[in-house]
Amino acid sequence: MIISERNFRIVVFLTMLPVVLWPVMITHVDHFDTALERFVLLMMPVFAVGCGFLARRVYRERPEVAWMLVGIVWLSYVSFTCLVYM
Repeated sequence: MIISERNFRIVVFLTMLPVVLWPVMITHVDHFDTALERFVLLMMPVFAVGCGFLARRVYRERPEVAWMLVGIVWLSYVSFTCLVYM
């Protein structure tokens, strides 16, 4: 699906909004004991912002890759939410 670059910026912005709520989600975590689990949880916002930045940069030449990056970010949001709350 190819949309205008301006509309894709809005999609990327909406994809980055859950990063704002990430500190709230981290306060609910008390069962992660290993350093690796904590590292992965703390690096999730960096991963999401990095994917959003890369998706925005490559959209003009490779829109399919940009959409895949946005999809990966949303799938990782869902997986981390399940990991934290279940």
